[in-house]
Amino acid sequence: MKRSYRVTCAVWSAVAVAWCAGKTASAQDAHFYYPPPQPGSMTITKDVAFAPGDTGKLRMDVYRPSSGEALPTLIFFNGTGLPRSADMYAGWAKIASFRGLVAIVPDLRPDSAAQDFQKLMAYLTAHAAEYKIDKAGIAVYAASANVTTAFPIVEDPRQTAIAAAVMYYGTAPITQFRRDVPVFYVRSGLDRPDVNGSGPGSILALAALANSQNAPLTLVNDASGHHAFEVTDDDGVTRQVIEETIQWVKAAVSRPYLEAVRHGAPEAEVAAQVASGDAKAAVPGYAKLVNDHPDDVRLRLSYAEALLGDKQFEGACAQFERLKGKGLGPRDVGLPAARACMQNGDAELALAWLRTIPRQFLPSDLQEDPMFASLRMRAEFRSLFQQ
Repeated sequence: MKRSYRVTCAVWSAVAVAWCAGKTASAQDAHFYYPPPQPGSMTITKDVAFAPGDTGKLRMDVYRPSSGEALPTLIFFNGTGLPRSADMYAGWAKIASFRGLVAIVPDLRPDSAAQDFQKLMAYLTAHAAEYKIDKAGIAVYAASANVTTAFPIVEDPRQTAIAAAVMYYGTAPITQFRRDVPVFYVRSGLDRPDVNGSGPGSILALAALANSQNAPLTLVNDASGHHAFEVTDDDGVTRQVIEETIQWVKAAVSRPYLEAVRHGAPEAEVAAQVASGDAKAAVPGYAKLVNDHPDDVRLRLSYAEALLGDKQFEGACAQFERLKGKGLGPRDVGLPAARACMQNGDAELALAWLRTIPRQFLPSDLQEDPMFASLRMRAEFRSLFQQ
């Protein structure tokens, strides 16, 4: 089906396309483009008060599958004034519930959305048993302008109750990503350049920053999707991205997945430090990890390379020495070990390391590497590169 160029001018979207071709629907009347769930597959409890507000109580709608067990939860961050009944959120919540999640659509006031969200989290964790919520599996969805407020909350390390997050076609001023909270980031390919481009604050810039920090962020590009494609683009790609989002949330808040992410977070952090050129910062972290896992040869190799990057050549050589015969790739160990030993003043040991590398895996440009200049005239060194 051809994509529609009608764009919903939604009050919740600060970056939605302002022009419309054909009849324009209101945000509340827009249709959620996904097959509706079967009747009776969930219970919907509306207008649940979760906190006092300045003009009355703050309320939420709770969508729950028929199952009686405690389930993971997806909170729809609704802080830009869109009614809870609008199909943008009600449609999402019904599908999430039909797929096995407890879905929460709360009132979050535009001027105090962050504070209201904290009240919501406090209420949900305190009443988890009542609503059969798995407190260890709470995820947050935010789209468009809501991303500006929600994304920094998600990436705040103090928000330990948030297990995962979904961010749709929006940006935020993030400088440091967490490595213990997986994020599903969706980009609408036909969105505005300031949102999608590679400039500061764009989706691509944020995704690149997360990648450079070795954070668990998954970027999905809906290449032919408009902003708010869930209610503007009635086609198979929209439905596939929605389906993929729900399945990702269920997997990301599962205990095995979260345990793996959180277990790997310390090593992910020091690996990011080395990759960014700050080996000095990584050395203490690697030292602790190696002390805790002395038989992990890959971890020890990374530690040795961090020591090399920090110019602790003697220590690096000692760590490389402990990796002999441990089954690692000969070039993976031999090249950095040779460099460390050369810089530690031990040319013989460096040459011995180079000999451990099969000729076909020895880079030919090593002959011109200034680090090995003192070995160039030696027959043993030249023979390494002879066919």
